Amino acid sequence: MSLVRAYELSLRDRPGDGRHGAFDARVLAKYNDHWITSPNADYVPEPFIFEGARVEPLRDGRMGHIDCFQWPQLHAELYIWSACIPRKAVYQDDPTWKWMWWNITQSPDDFTLERGSAFKVGRIRVDKWKQLETVFNWLDGRAQEWMLKYPRYDGPLKVENWLQSCRRCLLRLKQLPFTFRDTVILVAFFQRICLDVFGMLEYLETVLPPATGAIVEAFDRWMGAFTTDPEVCQQHFETHVPVWLIWKPHSVPPDMKVLKEVEVTYPSDIITDPEDFEVGQVLKWTGSWCYPGEPRHKHTRTGPVIGLEQFARPWPEPGAQSSSATMASTLKSTHTASSSAASSSGANSSTGAVRSGRPGKRSQPYPSMESRLRAKPSVTPNAELWEDLNDPTIPPAISAWHAALQGVNKDAKRVRPNALKIAYFFPHPALFVRGESSDRRHRYLRNWLVSRAGWITRLSVSDVTPVTPRTWRAFLNTIPERISSTFSGDQLCEAANLFGPELVRVQHDVPSHVQFRDTSIFLVDIGRMTQWTKSKVLWDLYEHNFRFEFVALARVLMPDMTLDRESEWLDRVCQVFPGDLELTMCAEPFPSENQGLASSDPKLKLEYVEKLRVLLSPWPGFPSDLMEPLPSSASSARVWALERKLALFYVQSFFDNFGRPPILPHLILVPSAYGR
Repeated sequence: MSLVRAYELSLRDRPGDGRHGAFDARVLAKYNDHWITSPNADYVPEPFIFEGARVEPLRDGRMGHIDCFQWPQLHAELYIWSACIPRKAVYQDDPTWKWMWWNITQSPDDFTLERGSAFKVGRIRVDKWKQLETVFNWLDGRAQEWMLKYPRYDGPLKVENWLQSCRRCLLRLKQLPFTFRDTVILVAFFQRICLDVFGMLEYLETVLPPATGAIVEAFDRWMGAFTTDPEVCQQHFETHVPVWLIWKPHSVPPDMKVLKEVEVTYPSDIITDPEDFEVGQVLKWTGSWCYPGEPRHKHTRTGPVIGLEQFARPWPEPGAQSSSATMASTLKSTHTASSSAASSSGANSSTGAVRSGRPGKRSQPYPSMESRLRAKPSVTPNAELWEDLNDPTIPPAISAWHAALQGVNKDAKRVRPNALKIAYFFPHPALFVRGESSDRRHRYLRNWLVSRAGWITRLSVSDVTPVTPRTWRAFLNTIPERISSTFSGDQLCEAANLFGPELVRVQHDVPSHVQFRDTSIFLVDIGRMTQWTKSKVLWDLYEHNFRFEFVALARVLMPDMTLDRESEWLDRVCQVFPGDLELTMCAEPFPSENQGLASSDPKLKLEYVEKLRVLLSPWPGFPSDLMEPLPSSASSARVWALERKLALFYVQSFFDNFGRPPILPHLILVPSAYGR
């Protein structure tokens, strides 16, 4: 047989050659009222394929016996590479791949609690995270080599999409503190993506050796699959995939060759204990009852459902038709928000990690244009929002963006009908510098610092809803443990319900200090906080608000963006912000210099201004004279002029849609600016 790869092999008839064929039995086992044979494996795993089961994470974050990443399952044509997923028994001693079956524990050797956090949250220890990163880097390198070797491959398997989501999942584990139970779920989710990428690459790359001897051996490193379809059995047999064919005894052919009868092999190291829910857990999983085959494969691959940042959506939505002859050529690479793949039957589900008490679907941070037109008018002009804040702790504005803010046409007639109420994803920095009461400003600052990590985590893994200034003030001013039945009490109840009991509780159980990025802040000294430290806190608020508002405006202006296009677009959004932090920054060290759009280096600044230009160019009303990029040799004045025009377009678009000025990025100052 000539050298071919599994995905290139088409089903074909072969003349008899004296060897055991696909319908002979190298091994045979009797299981209840079925016979199970394999033409190429030397064992028969217990089949968990005859009944439906509830698919949801168990104590180790995996799905137990019905998990295709742990045990052979019923063949699913739309996930044909699943049979090539690596087996733990073969790779568990490999120094790199053993981490795909690593179970994180609450030991300080695995899970480090966040220092100075008001919540019982933490992260994977750095050395363990680096082991997971090594696995990703190995996969990424192998995938890049394959894509370079076969640049014209246009088949159904989109390896780059899986890798993109794998990377995003890995970064979330690095960047955000979670409860231990959340961390277990996310580690297992990352491992499943990696195992799927591995199986996909094995399916695409493996060269099939010529058949020799009486028995065609399967690759024992692959998971394999059960099937009741003789054509599927033939296909897997020819591609050296371990396959087990299910027979009714009366249908067994009389001329079948049986080499050996064996007992069924039972799983011995798969966790079946249910998940232990943990108070404060963010990811709450809604399980789904699924039958074997494509529905079960789909829901095993379901990932968390979140708001702006799209935690991970690696799995494409297969088409409604498939066949062995076409090798699942109808697979499509569109995405869904509540799950990552759909079954061939078209069944829909909202399984995934969602905010408690809310439907498992992605919600827009602002309503669609259609719903906005039905909304009641709610925005009134507020001139104070356009004024500069005169306080030494306010970080300085970026000149081009400040100039754009002054050049906006503030005519209220420009604002779209029925614009939404003013609301912010993070507290407006003005809350911490305006007002006559220093005690209240200090209380606001203290309550924000103790709740910051929890709020960032919620925005990153749950539905995202901006908060009105009134509700922010009610929350930051401390929500009492007992709320009276008055109008103001109703407002406090509204704030308490929005933020939830965990964020409210930390206001009354305040730790001695909190960790803000790489700085420990002692809360008893909040009134004596240096201007430099407070300026860093305010810069962080400006930056976070800008990032989330940018994405929210884009969703309003481009409501028809498909989810797969949106995923690529979000990656480009993140490239506008330096580093690998995406939209959120939790405990990363505070930057030591201005970067990205704030950079003082003309060449670096041009690089990020150009990225911003590309992002804004598809928006409605984008100026035609900005369609062409600046040359790399452009002067600082030309770069500044382009940045100002882009900023003006952004600010005007924001005002026209929301009736208020956006929160814009600011500069950071070196400590010497505050006399240190």
